[in-house]
Amino acid sequence: MTNVVIGAGSGMGRAVAEVLAPRGRLIVADVNGDSVNAVAEQLGGDVEAMAFDLTDRESIEALVAAIGDSVDAIVVTAALSSSMANGKRIFEVNLIGYANLLAAVEPLLHEGSVGVIFSSESGYSAPATPALVDVLDDPLAPDFFDRMAAIGLDPDHPSFAYSVSKLGVHRLARNLVFAWGAKGARIVSVSPGINDTPMNRLDESNHPEIMAEIIKSSPLGRRGTPAEVAEVVEFLTSDRASLITGSDVLVDGGMVHSIPKHAPVTIEG
Repeated sequence: MTNVVIGAGSGMGRAVAEVLAPRGRLIVADVNGDSVNAVAEQLGGDVEAMAFDLTDRESIEALVAAIGDSVDAIVVTAALSSSMANGKRIFEVNLIGYANLLAAVEPLLHEGSVGVIFSSESGYSAPATPALVDVLDDPLAPDFFDRMAAIGLDPDHPSFAYSVSKLGVHRLARNLVFAWGAKGARIVSVSPGINDTPMNRLDESNHPEIMAEIIKSSPLGRRGTPAEVAEVVEFLTSDRASLITGSDVLVDGGMVHSIPKHAPVTIEG
C-alpha cells in the first residue's frame, strides 16, 4: 500500500499526512524540501520525503518512479494564492500542474485507488461561462493561455487566476471520473474555505478587512482548521466513501455563501 500527499510540508497537506501515515507506506512531497523532511521525521514509520515541483516534468517522473507499480491514495494540496504569484504561475501550479501529475499517475491506478485534489470555495465564485469552461476543460493545451485571452480574459490577473484555477480543479475531477472509474478508481475534489494555514494567513495580512468580513459573515463565523479538512480527506480516501467520485466536497463552514458578496472576482479583458 502506497499513499502520497503533495504539499505535505505545512498547513492542510501536513494535517492530511498525519491522518494517512498509520495506513502504511506514505510519500510526503513538497516544494520546500526542508519542511517536508521535518514532517517525515516527525511522523516516523514508513514515511519517505521528497522535494517536489508540480510544474517540473522531471520532478513528476521521479515521484512516479518512487511510488512504484501502484498507488492507493494520492492527495494533492499544493497551491499558490493570489498573494503569492502572478496569474500564469498560479495556473501553472494550481491547474496545469495538477493535470500533468494526474496524467502521469493514471497508469498506477487499480481497483480501489483514490485521488483527492484540493480546490477552494473560491472556485464557486468564478465566472463559469461556457467559453471559459471550454478552455478549462483542456488545461494541457499548449495554447491554454492564448485561448483564455482570446475570450477576453486576463490569465495573468492573480485574483482571477486563483478562483478560475480552482474552478478548473472542480472540472478536472469531473472530467477524469470515467477514465478513473474504468480502473475501479475514484477521484474527487475538496474545497476548503479560509483556513488556519500559512497561505491563508498571508492572504489575510494582504486583505484584512475583506477576509475578516468573509469569516464574520459566514454561517459558522470562524476559520476552519487543517485537522477538520484532513478528517474529511481521511474519509474520502477510505472504503467508507466507496460510492463518492467525480464530485466536489465543500469543507468551508458554509463560507462559500459569503464569498460572492464580499470578494467578487475581478476580470480584466
